[in-house]
Formats: sequence, structure tokens, C-alpha cells
Amino acid sequence: MTTAYYSFQQHFEHDTGDEHPEHAMRILAIEQQLKSRGVWDQLTILDGQTAHKPDILRAHSPGYVDQLQLIQPKQGHIYVDEDTPMSSGSLDAALYSVGTSTLALDDIMAGKYDNAFVSVRPPGHHAEHRKSMGFCFFNNVAITALRAAEVHHAQRVAILDFDAHQGNGTVDILKNDPRFLICSSFQHPFYPYSHYQIDKYSNLINVHLNAGAGSDEFRGKVEESWAPALRGFAPEVIIVSAGFDAHRDDPMAELCLLDDDYRWIGRWIQEYAASRNIPWMAILEGGYNLNALGRSVCEFINEMLGKR
Repeated sequence: MTTAYYSFQQHFEHDTGDEHPEHAMRILAIEQQLKSRGVWDQLTILDGQTAHKPDILRAHSPGYVDQLQLIQPKQGHIYVDEDTPMSSGSLDAALYSVGTSTLALDDIMAGKYDNAFVSVRPPGHHAEHRKSMGFCFFNNVAITALRAAEVHHAQRVAILDFDAHQGNGTVDILKNDPRFLICSSFQHPFYPYSHYQIDKYSNLINVHLNAGAGSDEFRGKVEESWAPALRGFAPEVIIVSAGFDAHRDDPMAELCLLDDDYRWIGRWIQEYAASRNIPWMAILEGGYNLNALGRSVCEFINEMLGKR
């Protein structure tokens, strides 16, 4: 397999403060693990780019984008919601998160790589059409999915989200659009306490995980719910909201997944995609215990590479 790894240095300018769980060390922890385990040298390492505004405006209202530009502080921090700090460099980092995600999409759709891992911050899947929340400003996955449909003319785009928190923003932006299938597993009841209904939206497969759920419940429910939905939908490209905060050691949730569960889900996606010759990519979302995050991403990327 040819796997590309995308990131950018501008994420360091997104200063969230000393006590915030979403900080620059997350990316460094991932890259340290990839290097120490010999995985880094097997990847094609690529720099990101900033976003094109038309891509953002497919998912977010012009007024919302303008508001973010107006409120960004020149120094210090403001909070755009109770969990989401903004510093003078935050918007630039958010634009790079979007642009790097869409660059990876363009490359896999052009056949340059079989798959791609996009290691970016701030994350995106909580950002709604007109609202920042949950550490997120722009919805990287929804923006990328819309580009796949409207620029690359993909008629069926699958989004798989295994973050511990439901990707409410992705659902808000793409709900009931038949071009997209959204498969989401998450702790329930839990933040963000919205868009969790089982049958409310025609293109959404929600998998509720009880607090304390571990490998058996996660794997069983993915096989039971996601697999038949994917087979029926027959996607042309897969975009993953890759959140690693369902790990047993993560402080931000109450699920009990292990490193090997991230290897398993990486293998599950890779085997599905390879058997149908479908390009796919993963965009980083949550994961806040640095050791668990680095190890879990490494396991996941090993499967993208086809390593056992």
C-alpha cells in the first residue's frame, strides 16, 4: 500500500492555553510514536496547505466565517464556546486543517496514494453550519466530503466516525443528503447530546456505546450496523473521522477500547476499501492521553500500510 501522511507546522500557532486538553503535543506524540516504531519511514510525508474559501462555504454560512474573522483576538484568548479557545493564530491553523484535508482528498482521488492520514488540529467534527463547539471551528470532514461530491463528482461518499463523541457537526451539515452515508459510533448518553437519535435522519447510522463499553461491544456493533450499510451504499470514497478518545486511558470519555481496537478498525476499513478498490482517508479528531493517542494512531496507520 502507498500511504500518505499530511500535517503542517501552523498548528503550533493555535494556542489553547496550558490546561486545555487539545494542544500541540498531540501531533508531536503521534509523530514520535511513528518514528520510534519505524512506521514514519514507510509513509510519504507531505506538508499541508491553507483552505480555499469556496470549500469552506459549501459547509458553513458566509456570516459564520466572517464572524470568526472578526472576533479572532490579536493577543491572548477568547472562548467561542465554553470549550473552544481562540488565539491570534487559531483561525490560520483551522484554515490549514481544512486545506490539508482537501489536499489529501485531491491526491487520493487522483490515484497518487491508496490512502492518507491527515494529522491536523484543530479538529472539526463538532463544528456545525453556523456554530463552533467542542474544540472545532470548521468541519474538516464535512468540507472534504462536499468537495468529493461537488468537485470530484463522487455520487456516494461514506463517512465513518469512531470518536468517543458523536460528530454532531457532520450530521448538522450533511443530514438527509443522499450523496453521503454517515456511520458513527460514540458513547451515549454523552456530549454533545444531540443528533443521537437512531432513525431521525435518512443517511445516518448511529451506534450507541454504553459507558464502560470495550472491544466486544464496539466491534460487534460496527459489524452489525456499519457493514450492511456500507454494502448497500457502495461508496466511491471513504472519509474517516478518526478520534482516539474512546481508549481506556483517555480522560475525556468513559469507553474502554484498547490499542488493538484501533488496529482492528483500521484493518476493517482497509480490507473493505481494498476489496473494492476504493480510495480512503482519515482525518484526526479526538484523543487526549498522549501515550494512548500515539500508540493507537500508530496501530491504525500500520493497517493503512497493510502491515500485520
